[in-house]
Amino acid sequence: MKKLSILLVALAIFAGCSDDSGSPSDNTGDASSVDASNQDASTLDTAADEDTASPDAGSDAEISTDAESDATPDADTSEPVDPTGCAPLPASAGTEVRVSPAQVGELPQIVRDAASGTTILLEDGTYMLGAPLQFRTPGVTLRSASDDASAVIIDANYSVNEVAFITASDVTLAHITITRAVDHPVHVTPGSAGVDVTGTVLYGLRLIDAGEQFVKVNSNSARDAWVDYGRVECSYFEMTDAGRPNVERNPGGCYTGGIDVHSARGWVVRHNEFHGIYCAGEGLAEHAIHFWKGPRDTLVENNLIVNCARGIGFGLVENGQGRAYADDPYPGVGHIGHYDGVIRNNVIYADIPWYDTGIELAQARGAKVYHNTVFSTDAATGFFSSIDYRFANTDVDIRNNLTRRITVRGGASGRVENNKEGIDASYFVDASNLDFHLADGANEAIDKGVSVSEAGLDIDGETHDKGAAPDLGADEAK
Repeated sequence: MKKLSILLVALAIFAGCSDDSGSPSDNTGDASSVDASNQDASTLDTAADEDTASPDAGSDAEISTDAESDATPDADTSEPVDPTGCAPLPASAGTEVRVSPAQVGELPQIVRDAASGTTILLEDGTYMLGAPLQFRTPGVTLRSASDDASAVIIDANYSVNEVAFITASDVTLAHITITRAVDHPVHVTPGSAGVDVTGTVLYGLRLIDAGEQFVKVNSNSARDAWVDYGRVECSYFEMTDAGRPNVERNPGGCYTGGIDVHSARGWVVRHNEFHGIYCAGEGLAEHAIHFWKGPRDTLVENNLIVNCARGIGFGLVENGQGRAYADDPYPGVGHIGHYDGVIRNNVIYADIPWYDTGIELAQARGAKVYHNTVFSTDAATGFFSSIDYRFANTDVDIRNNLTRRITVRGGASGRVENNKEGIDASYFVDASNLDFHLADGANEAIDKGVSVSEAGLDIDGETHDKGAAPDLGADEAK
């Protein structure tokens, strides 16, 4: 059996709320999972859905589920590895400008004045930032000179609302830590001119203790310009006990989350870790990864989400703002919270009372949810569902997942087959230490899946074709 201490693949080469009272069961029929339509899950929607700060608004986008990435999986898992241990992002061509911590007062102006093609290299140290970094010119990169995010710390000290404010295309942030933003460590939105922003790259970042969403992406206020084809890879998100008291409380009591993307097309979120994004009894935090208000073609894969209030969300509400696409992929359907997209090979784990839902699909049409491992212990007393799909416009494909429970509400439909519900810790090598490789005796998961065309790679970067049939969940054991 393969050993991996914290579970996801390392990358190399460049490149609401009730106790689980259901008995363990296989879910092999069409939408035969628990019907939770009568459950009171109002808490699922209590986190504030609008960011009304002046720079915020909404967003829209498109991308292939096999988008190119510098995070190429390495199938050699002979030693334990860090799931965010990706190869450094390759250097950009063009002008380089080196900045030291002693120049922190000049850094906002250096960023504003940078010409297209400039790479700003931050030398090791702590940068006590007093003003936002405004990226107004396309093609600017900000990264550490050492490619060690832990060695370059931009500390907003809860005095700067948004640390990196991006309104231009092809901006890259790589290998830096951003901590203690009043609102967002990173915010990407178009300007008022109605020009789309594309090509945002957030790579190898450490984002710690945000007051609101750690990464915010949305359209301009006129909703005529969008933020499309971006990616968040190989990054680490954490809300610590020290940071939690600084979370914005209004509206909803816990207005924070990991990645919050409105109306964007073609984003990729892969090989990231999320830890501790919750509030202790003060409201339900948003998802670690959330795409809503009509995004399209999102790929969310190979992420590790630990002790967050909610894991991954496509859509949220029954009706509201959306995005219209010229090809109108689902004519006459009404409000769509998320168009198409794939959620695969993610691991979501919780053992805290404030965990609610692992994967949430709300007015999500065409989404594919394959080979995810979603497990919580009995200590997660607020647990509602591992995978929840709801509302009449939802039509999804949910297969080959390992879960405690799958719920359907509000007239949602889907192909829901070859999943396992009612799992416990015995399915895994060492769940308490975040090793979610399948145990040798996990016979109800091994070879119990079906082949799907967009299965992707498992947590070790391996294909799901090692045995007589694919295994359930995010690990292919053989």
